[in-house]
Amino acid sequence: MRKITWLRTLIIFVVSLGLLGGAGGTSINAAAATVTPFGAQRFTHDHATYVITTKSAYYRNVWQDAIRAWNKTGAFKFEPGTKRNAQIDLDTDSRRQSATMGDNVGVTQFWAEHNDLIAVVSTLNPELMSAFGYSHADKEHVAEHELGHAMGLNHNPSKDSVMYYRDRSVGIQKVDVLGVEERYHTPAGESD
Repeated sequence: MRKITWLRTLIIFVVSLGLLGGAGGTSINAAAATVTPFGAQRFTHDHATYVITTKSAYYRNVWQDAIRAWNKTGAFKFEPGTKRNAQIDLDTDSRRQSATMGDNVGVTQFWAEHNDLIAVVSTLNPELMSAFGYSHADKEHVAEHELGHAMGLNHNPSKDSVMYYRDRSVGIQKVDVLGVEERYHTPAGESD
């Protein structure tokens, strides 16, 4: 359990650093990637179960729209599960949690064992999305981005990718689908 806790802390730090990337002076190469990069962790198969735990009917709909968009690509299959057996938990931050999230409109945390994903929690930040005037489509793109992380994708340096670290206007692109397909044809533990 100690190893998983340590790994969780490291992953939260890396994801947070990636989300805050450009704001702190980190340079992001804007070159177009032919395939969205991916990390070493992945599910054992190209499908996973999910549960939407947010109490907001509106944000349940946002998550469902994002799931439908990814499922439509055929690269990965999100299947409904229950609170007890779902591999992915999709939620929204409370007002108190939102206050601690800085400028992050979405965050994904995951736990892995031997580079196999065993649990993922993705959250959206309704307070911040509202403050920035996000449309429903913008919120869906953020949810698609977080689902990309849930599948094992990293940030894409191109603004023409749903996995660009600061985008809300671009949905799933061919480079993202290719990234997922390559992620699930590459053994766990190997990254792009």
